[in-house]
Amino acid sequence: FQFFQRDVVEDFVVEIDQIYHLACPASPPHYQYNMIKTIKTSTLGTANMLGLAKRTRSRLLLASTSEIYGDPQVHPQAETYWGNVNTLGPRSCYDEGKRVAETMCFAYSREGHVDVRIARIFNTYGPRMHPNDGRVVSNFIIQALQGRPLTVYGEGGQTRSFQFVSDLVTGLIKLMNSDYPLNPVNLGNPVESTVLDFATKVRDLINPSLEIKKLPPTKDDPKKRKPDITVAGKVLKWEPRVTLEVGLHHTVNYFSDELGLKRPEFTTKNTGVEFVLKDVAPLWTASLINDALTDVEKGYVAPKEEDLRPE
Repeated sequence: FQFFQRDVVEDFVVEIDQIYHLACPASPPHYQYNMIKTIKTSTLGTANMLGLAKRTRSRLLLASTSEIYGDPQVHPQAETYWGNVNTLGPRSCYDEGKRVAETMCFAYSREGHVDVRIARIFNTYGPRMHPNDGRVVSNFIIQALQGRPLTVYGEGGQTRSFQFVSDLVTGLIKLMNSDYPLNPVNLGNPVESTVLDFATKVRDLINPSLEIKKLPPTKDDPKKRKPDITVAGKVLKWEPRVTLEVGLHHTVNYFSDELGLKRPEFTTKNTGVEFVLKDVAPLWTASLINDALTDVEKGYVAPKEEDLRPE
């Protein structure tokens, strides 16, 4: 194993077998901080990775996003939905950059014969998130741990679906090693929650006495976000396994340690779940990687197109 730190926007030469093209900030405060660099990462960076994949004859997996769907008018969102995106909005540098990246993958696949996989990733959380990530999971947890009001933008009726990081990694590995080229696959948790309900859950888990404070809504904030994972279920035999309660337990403990604070005492009274304080849910291990590859090792065959239609 070798680790190379490079800027994906710049060309570099390396011999590889598979490319997980994950480079790009995914948090609105981060990608809006340097919109031009965000666009370059999704366009020039993707072109460089596709060129590298073509030269080395390696397979590339593009980490695309649920932001492809913008503020969706179809619910839940299936891969066949084209989206509702504002090309001049504050999120457009990220949304449109990823849409272009998908189009580039299509072009390189058809003309350059590059073997491509595309994952449309929905909201993901878990240990090792940056404390200043800027999205609701880290915001709410840190605010609650520090005894501050939890801030919700708007009335909190907008919905999100949260998947734990180990579930996402399983899905990415399954997709990379599947016989399902080019077509996008949603990877997310179909269990939907309003932002206000999620804030309440985090508050009650850590400190039920805290206030939830409502602030003015942000522009172009999607009102609904929920994946249709029919394709992932049929093609990859994948679905999320970690519940929100269990995932939050791990994540709250992680942020407590990062901030140098005492871990909260989780009880059935404030969680509704009887937690075991050790090994509540498996984080990513080598054995889980082997589990993710089980279908491939058995000689998995891609289903017919008619089998992928929602039931």
